[in-house]
Amino acid sequence: MGGISLRPHHLLCIQGFRGQGYSPSFVANMARLIDRLEAEPDQEIQIVTSADDVCVACPHLDDGDCVRPEQKVDEIDGRVLDQLGIADGDKLSWSTVLQIIDKKVQSSALGTICDGCRWVDLNYCTNGLEELAQRMVTAQD
Repeated sequence: MGGISLRPHHLLCIQGFRGQGYSPSFVANMARLIDRLEAEPDQEIQIVTSADDVCVACPHLDDGDCVRPEQKVDEIDGRVLDQLGIADGDKLSWSTVLQIIDKKVQSSALGTICDGCRWVDLNYCTNGLEELAQRMVTAQD
């Protein structure tokens, strides 16, 4: 299988995914991607600032563009790129992405980084980042 393309904000959304989403097909697609990433942590991820492998199953995708402007997806992507120190087009292993997230994103910063996202107030991503931090500590032991 080839690599996976992910928008910058999806790198964080994956941490907080709890089996909810915009439609059953979106949820199933996200779960499949996460299972693949967990099974293959050395899987290559290409960072993209356009529709990615998560977006393909989203009912809010119209001709390759997100039609949920209230979420300001491009702005959130920009803030995630800045926070993580990565760029559009970068190719990294999933394990490297997780290390970068763990090192550079505090759960307390999500309100600022993800400002405008309807999911941030549910604290799924906050909890997901805290769980990631625990997994990273355990992996080092």
